[in-house]
Amino acid sequence: MAGIPGLDRRAMEAERLARQMARQPPQDSEPAFRILKGAGSSKRQRSVSPSAVSREIKRLKWSSPKATGIQQSQRPLETRIRYPRGTIKQTWACGHARTDNDIKIEEVLEKSTLKTALLSAFMWDTNWIMGKLDLQHTKVIMVMQAETEAIKQQYHQETAYLGKILRLCFPSMEGNVNCMHSKLMLLFHPHKLRVVIPSANLTSYDWGETGIMENSVFIIDLPRLETPSSDTTTMPRFGQELLFFLEKMDVDEDVRQGVARFNFSNTGHLAFVHSIGGGQYGSDMERTGYVGLSKAIRELNPDSKSSLRSTSNLQIDYAASSIGSIHDEFLTILHNAARGEDATATPISISRTAPKPFQRTSPTSNIRDSIRIYFPTHNTVEYSTGGTDNGGTICLQKKWWTGDKFPRSCFRDYRSKRNGMLSHNKILYARGVNAEGKKVAWQYVGSANLSESAWGKLSWDRKQKEWKIGCRNWECGVIVPVMEGEKLGRKLGRSEVVVLSDDEEDAEKDSGDAETDGEDEGDKKAVEKTSIPSMDVFNSGSDAGVPFEYPGTEYKEEEPWFFMG
Repeated sequence: MAGIPGLDRRAMEAERLARQMARQPPQDSEPAFRILKGAGSSKRQRSVSPSAVSREIKRLKWSSPKATGIQQSQRPLETRIRYPRGTIKQTWACGHARTDNDIKIEEVLEKSTLKTALLSAFMWDTNWIMGKLDLQHTKVIMVMQAETEAIKQQYHQETAYLGKILRLCFPSMEGNVNCMHSKLMLLFHPHKLRVVIPSANLTSYDWGETGIMENSVFIIDLPRLETPSSDTTTMPRFGQELLFFLEKMDVDEDVRQGVARFNFSNTGHLAFVHSIGGGQYGSDMERTGYVGLSKAIRELNPDSKSSLRSTSNLQIDYAASSIGSIHDEFLTILHNAARGEDATATPISISRTAPKPFQRTSPTSNIRDSIRIYFPTHNTVEYSTGGTDNGGTICLQKKWWTGDKFPRSCFRDYRSKRNGMLSHNKILYARGVNAEGKKVAWQYVGSANLSESAWGKLSWDRKQKEWKIGCRNWECGVIVPVMEGEKLGRKLGRSEVVVLSDDEEDAEKDSGDAETDGEDEGDKKAVEKTSIPSMDVFNSGSDAGVPFEYPGTEYKEEEPWFFMG
């Protein structure tokens, strides 16, 4: 029976002893060995959400800059709310020039003030990630996959020597659940909660240390509430869905209580979306999988003029590292969800028969014209920096590709803008026009690949006479609306939708537009109200931008990279 992935107990013990020898604490403090091994004593007990005033914070004196002469810009980075409204970064890549758009795992963790770290991933190099933390001062909660009780007990036994420094959490794998694929970090600092949603697993290569693989990372810093409340129903949707997901994963209550002590007011423009492993009914069904995605689109900016709900002309560009046995019906379902259509609404005329998803939705004329899928060809993997030996986490089975219903014409070669990099990204870019004729654009970043396992399957339970969604994977991600504004020369903002007010439309008419000069006033306004934003809308502002070349090279005679036969 395999042990915890990447856990080398002998190596961890050697590293712990080395850290112990390197530190020379004052004589009246506990030795390093007892801090690590004796974490169960009452003297070392710490809450998941530490108090705002702690020994480390007093030492840094960040709350009293006048007393130390330190200005805000000079304070240690770990003491700042760096991303108050959220940002999307690329993982750093060894061998490539650094930019403002990339980030290292150390910069994500900010270990010098990190008190508690909840880490969730599918693949682990446990020694590697533990080596990035200060286990003298940081407690760790690992959310991992374990298919059986025997495996859970084995994992607990293997980590028992760490005492209360480490907790393990095992989401349910009952029924047809196949994979605990969610990537999530909750990083509790004395002054902030950092919520991190990456596409990367907890391995060195996914975080760029070998220079062969790239990923995306969403980060937002949330300040501590001055007056915590036990009523989580007043939290913005992002916080409510995060807590719901944590509860479904069986994360301990004290962790969830710790999350609720932070201020989610800056997340109103965002949506936390997830797929919960197993079958869900009723209100739980409405919140997860692709049904949860469509609900999030409807609820973000619900005002009619700024709604994210799109007409049937929505364009989707999806970069994924694993492709399931997909077909036009699945692509249409995902497209409808991304438009914000209601999957469970059914016409009265068919109410006596078993309904199907999206039966009140106008169909897209040709779904293959509306979706492009970015996945590398065999040649792109072969001539990448890592070559074919490093393509094992990029998966598509040949038997699916050659199937009669597989949408091969949708595929484009994924070529990174950083030459030679392979991709483990899962990004959905959506661009369209809402019912008011206003442009909308948003992106999804998270763990969900392009598969029914990731987004779920909705069906009508004839026995219970209600809808049921079944997800084979645990997944999570974030929806980030963006603002176009490129014709007006305005800087993009993460909190706004791609919309043009009447005044702005008039301003555009007055300023002229190379694409529409020479048209009459009526035709010009029609173009502005029906054309969708370009992919360049995602490349401005402080976010990382589109990491691959687009619109992408069609496969033609080339084949994709096949793995697993």
